[in-house]
Amino acid sequence: MHDFDIRLDRVSKIYSLHRASSLRDEAVRLARRLFLGHNTPRERCTALSGISFEVRRGETIGLIGSNGAGKSTLLKILSRVTVPTSGRFWTSGRVGALIEIGAGFHPDLTGRENVFLNGAILGMRHAEIEAKFDHIVAFAEVEKFLDTPIKYYSSGMLVRLGFAVACHIDPEILLVDEVLAVGDAAFQAKCLNKLAELKAQQKTIILVSHVMTNILQDSTRVLWIDRGTIRALGEPERIVEEYLASAQHGIAEVSVLPETSAPSPIRICDVTIRDSWSRVSSVLEHGRPATIEVGYRALSAVSDPVIAIEFHDVRHHPLGGLTTRLDGIKLDATREHGVVRLVLLPLLFTRGAYSVNVAIHDARIQRYLDFRPGSATFTVEGPGIASREVSGHVVYPHRWEIETSDTARDTE
Repeated sequence: MHDFDIRLDRVSKIYSLHRASSLRDEAVRLARRLFLGHNTPRERCTALSGISFEVRRGETIGLIGSNGAGKSTLLKILSRVTVPTSGRFWTSGRVGALIEIGAGFHPDLTGRENVFLNGAILGMRHAEIEAKFDHIVAFAEVEKFLDTPIKYYSSGMLVRLGFAVACHIDPEILLVDEVLAVGDAAFQAKCLNKLAELKAQQKTIILVSHVMTNILQDSTRVLWIDRGTIRALGEPERIVEEYLASAQHGIAEVSVLPETSAPSPIRICDVTIRDSWSRVSSVLEHGRPATIEVGYRALSAVSDPVIAIEFHDVRHHPLGGLTTRLDGIKLDATREHGVVRLVLLPLLFTRGAYSVNVAIHDARIQRYLDFRPGSATFTVEGPGIASREVSGHVVYPHRWEIETSDTARDTE
């Protein structure tokens, strides 16, 4: 393999779907098979189809894709938890894998016993486990529960213990699935530091995550799997941007919203995104003004309605929002048609794709008069998290202050 630690050649994985049925249906199926030779074909699901790629020694591959795309199946094949239906693959050296919460653990055994069991499954000798045992336990932070059966562990404790074993076997290849998201923030930081340490040792890592910040900051290349096939493989920022853009399902600059059947005295008619030149556009620029324009229709008199606009990232995580009430703005709901504009001065979002939820509330902001989730989408051009100069989705209004001193430090 020389400079390659992983190589796949047209790997496919097909599962047969076993659907629940009644005892009578199973008896009929068995009788047909025994006496008539009829074998009812089962429905099949293709998890991977003709996957081929190579991973160079010391690379960190970020593996992305929607739920059900085939990411976990690929990791299970590489860790030999399952076998491909067709095709071939090669791995070079010891493989450490954390691909499922509690994988390789026995629920009735204690944490101590499971460290030795899981280490043995991953290829460690007993003497090697004993030598690293204290480091594993300290990393996992489960000292108090070491002699407790792990069926009483929380999911976070299982992840900590599993990751601690996987990264202390001194693997040449480390496979890490989304399960790290279960850990708390402090443990996630510890895991990311450990990954950085393994990268510095030229270990080969495949990292599955829906957190694009981790993918961009920790990957040398990104592999995008879509419906069991490779959609793209290449430079992290380019692949992630393509992936996020595809998740938009088509960007609408002006969203003309359909009438709802629910009775309401006031309705949202359309939502328009405008750039800093007041042009209708779905592409906005960081640091420049932008406008979210909401058209509404009052079907009957409404007392002091409140419009709310909320922003979400491409994974539909809320990023905060604003209401007309916050700035003392009152809607004139005595006229049939109206427009409300939220002008962002400036736009603070970092590069990426975003969506907008728009709602109209009653005067007490306790009841929805109309609600349109995902009523508009837009992308932002500007600084991205791959540069490491910013983090997350927002660049906050700020200034830096520096103070220096020539006073000598106290010495003992």
